Amino acid sequence: MQPKKLEQYKYFQPIAWTVCISFAGFVGMLALQLKTTIINLEQSTLSFDQRLQNVEAAVGVNPTGAVKQ
Repeated sequence: MQPKKLEQYKYFQPIAWTVCISFAGFVGMLALQLKTTIINLEQSTLSFDQRLQNVEAAVGVNPTGAVKQ
C-alpha cells in the first residue's frame, strides 16, 4: 500500500499558501527594516569609529574583540 502524497491531503494547499505568503511578508518587513537602518546610517553625523564603538558597546564587545562578562 502506497502512502498518500503530500499534495493529496485536504489542508495541504491552504497551509502551503499560508507559509509562502508569511515568508514573503517576513522578507518584505526585513527589507523595510534594512532600508530604514541604511537611511538612519546615511543621516548620521557620527564618524565611522564612533558608530563602531556604539555598536560594540551595545553588543558588549570591547575593541580587542574579547567578549565582556
